[in-house]
Amino acid sequence: MNHQDRSLPQTDLLTTIVDNAGVSRAKLLPADRVESVSKKGIGLSPAFATICVDDSIAVINDSSPVGDMRLVPDLEAAVPLTPHLSWAPADQLDQELSPMPTCQRSAARRLDEDARRNGYEYLMAFEYEFTVFKRDASGLRLGHDGPGYGLAAFLELEAFLLDLLHDLQYAGVKVEQIHPEYGKGQLELSVAPSSPVQAADTSVLVRLIARRVALQHNLMVSFSPITVSNGIGNGAHLHFSASTSKGNVFSNGDLPFNMSQSGAHMIAGLHENLASVTALLAPSVLSFDRLAPGMWSGAWACWGLENREAALRFIKGTTGYGDSSANCEVKIVDPAANPYLVVATVLALTQHGVINQVELKPPVVIDPSLVPVQDRLEKGIEQLPSSQQLGLEFLKANTVMREALGGPLVEAFVAVHAQEQEKFSALDKDTRIDLHLWKY
Repeated sequence: MNHQDRSLPQTDLLTTIVDNAGVSRAKLLPADRVESVSKKGIGLSPAFATICVDDSIAVINDSSPVGDMRLVPDLEAAVPLTPHLSWAPADQLDQELSPMPTCQRSAARRLDEDARRNGYEYLMAFEYEFTVFKRDASGLRLGHDGPGYGLAAFLELEAFLLDLLHDLQYAGVKVEQIHPEYGKGQLELSVAPSSPVQAADTSVLVRLIARRVALQHNLMVSFSPITVSNGIGNGAHLHFSASTSKGNVFSNGDLPFNMSQSGAHMIAGLHENLASVTALLAPSVLSFDRLAPGMWSGAWACWGLENREAALRFIKGTTGYGDSSANCEVKIVDPAANPYLVVATVLALTQHGVINQVELKPPVVIDPSLVPVQDRLEKGIEQLPSSQQLGLEFLKANTVMREALGGPLVEAFVAVHAQEQEKFSALDKDTRIDLHLWKY
């Protein structure tokens, strides 16, 4: 998404934040209020730092009903949705207009600025998998019956897909491709890389536009990690690269696959912390139904060249695209994650790897589940947490992320998902699917 040289007409403005449950919260501002609110903000309770996916509030102190914060739309990131309506992400600021310690977007921006001061400029892009449902007199049914990547599936949803493409382009989103995915009713959408905060902004915008366009076609789309009990699940994989004055760290070195030493340290920093940040990247009780071996969701903490069962899939530069296409894909991310926390996590751990010169383990060249158990420790292969509860326990013990995000943000995040785990983990799978289907 390109915010440069974009002059917006005076329109009504929809502004959003994404909370720790991964839910986008919205306020609509009339056009004549936009300029004032962009300077002074509009009120929202700080308790939204601990609001859960079902709108219950996880209380972590006695002051949750007390106080106020200011939502300030970032008009530099604003884009048009229609000739009469624009959208902009908001920052969560205190009454003095300084970032709240629980503002995820501010945390991502701060970590990106730290990386730039260290000489690294990141590019990131999410891939969006989502499920389309058709509505008729009998209720909801899947939007296409396949085959995966099939022309027949595309033609069944052609009108929706063309309008989706055009509306995304109208909003300035640089779409690279849209196609029917492997699962029935499933689609995937890829966009061009941008700076970390812009990539997270685009994640919110893509979902907003996809749902708006779907409703215009009497369809509904779900970005839930699992949408049907026998389905393969939706991911929100994050691709990232970083450049220094010497070029892309993943393609300008003399290590295997042309990786530089800095690039190796980045992947190593992620690798050694993956188990303890799974809760940030795949946070819901449904996430762990998707995050299982054999699902191509990256359930193993390891890395490998084009290895889709590894949590970290390395992608070499492609002929014709030059060095710019070399990147690393974080496969475990799903749509329940707050995108600002996702990019913040990748920034924090890759910079941790560089600063501490973390040594990269050898790549895994086969399905990790086929590596003999006795060899996995030596190769740095471990299965990621199999439950939300375990993921949260690992996160609470991770000092790197606590230092990077700050104690208040980590504590609020853990409180939200601990309450969800207590309330929802014992429910049967179909009930958990119904609870989350339209939340993200």
